[in-house]
Amino acid sequence: MNKNKITLINILSTIILQGLAFVSGPIFSTALGTNNYGITAVYLTWVQLASTIFSLQAVGMLAAAKVTYSDEVQEQYQSSVFSLATLSYLCFSVATIVLLLFTFKWFEVNIIMVLLGLMQGWGLYCVSSMNGKFTYEFKAGRNFILSVTTSILTIGVSLLLIYSLPPKENYWGRIIGQSSVYTVIGIILFAYILKKGKTVYNKEYWKFTLPLSIPTIFHLLAYIVLNQSDKVMLQNMLDNSTAGVYALACTFSNLLISIYHAFNNSWVPYYYEYTKHDEIEKIRKHSKNYIELFTILTVGFIFLSREVFHIYAHEGFWEGTEMIPLFSIGNYFVFMYSFAVNFEFYNKKTKAIAAGTSLAAIANIILNLILIYMFGMIGAVIATAISHGLQFGFHYISAKKIKTMDFPYRIKDFLPGLVSIFSACIVYYVTQNMWFIRWGIGTLLGIHLMTKIIKRRKIF
Repeated sequence: MNKNKITLINILSTIILQGLAFVSGPIFSTALGTNNYGITAVYLTWVQLASTIFSLQAVGMLAAAKVTYSDEVQEQYQSSVFSLATLSYLCFSVATIVLLLFTFKWFEVNIIMVLLGLMQGWGLYCVSSMNGKFTYEFKAGRNFILSVTTSILTIGVSLLLIYSLPPKENYWGRIIGQSSVYTVIGIILFAYILKKGKTVYNKEYWKFTLPLSIPTIFHLLAYIVLNQSDKVMLQNMLDNSTAGVYALACTFSNLLISIYHAFNNSWVPYYYEYTKHDEIEKIRKHSKNYIELFTILTVGFIFLSREVFHIYAHEGFWEGTEMIPLFSIGNYFVFMYSFAVNFEFYNKKTKAIAAGTSLAAIANIILNLILIYMFGMIGAVIATAISHGLQFGFHYISAKKIKTMDFPYRIKDFLPGLVSIFSACIVYYVTQNMWFIRWGIGTLLGIHLMTKIIKRRKIF
């Protein structure tokens, strides 16, 4: 399968997944209400934390193993590492449950919710690992089937349970729906990997994985804190409803992150291949197209977001509309910092990756404490955007300091795009009630982008 087909399938997968999320989002937010939607959003934050920490983030080492080991032993490596992650997850889960049983008198914790969250976290790890496996094996079609199937099942089962429960407690429908689907799919995927690899323990593979994966845990843990601490802090500093409004606006804005992941999943394997063969000019040429593509998509998203969000969300959530351009700035910084992080991963500098993201997460918590107190919800999104900007700055400097090879990017490669994003935000706020101006510019940008892609016959 050639590069364009792989990229197109990844993009199509993202479009379908986001289409499902777009259709289900208003249904979930309306059925749950701001309070219950906020509960499910915070629950998912804890699930992501458990999945990241307890699994030792072994999924992140699939790319490094692909470069290090031959194709003939990849399935044995994957089977061994799946087993390592599952054993670790089980030990951490047991420790968590025992700790809660001893401390439940002092903390208001729902043990059933914790158990469901732990099960979902393991299933989430299995799905993410298989997504990574298919990505680096260029099996975009299988990736597409797994992602879409998981999404459809979680949405369908969740909605069925939500409408079967009393309104005050229907958040359980969303929680049980997600947990049950991810757990069942996780079991199927784990059995499949073990059958293919037939390896539970391999000392060499475990020794290769652990020194690289453990720092990555702190990177992803910090990344989750960076992106999710605002919801938890809004819930505690203000209320569930505010966290729910903020969470839905964040979910809507994360369409850009989903598009970025689709592009990045297609870009990284080829970027590593170009880097391996020292094809710097190819990297710069395709990166320029990639940056232009994502910049135009981000500008277009900002211009169209106000009206689309009002269709997407129930009126009770419209308070979050004005935060979307600011979310977009933060998401663009995530896109920018990925160039440095991909370079650091290639050079196995996982400690530097963890340090940069951890500092950004700490900065976000401090800024949240200050800005939420001063400005409420809008303060949380400003804090996150600033923190992502700091994250980009740290990783860019870190990548520049790597001595084994030269980082192929310069600040001036990113400045035009960043200026375009800030300019788009200004235009958005100035023309809030003049939708035809924003939609007109967005249409012209879309035509320009399609013309360039057709002319070069490549996505990027």
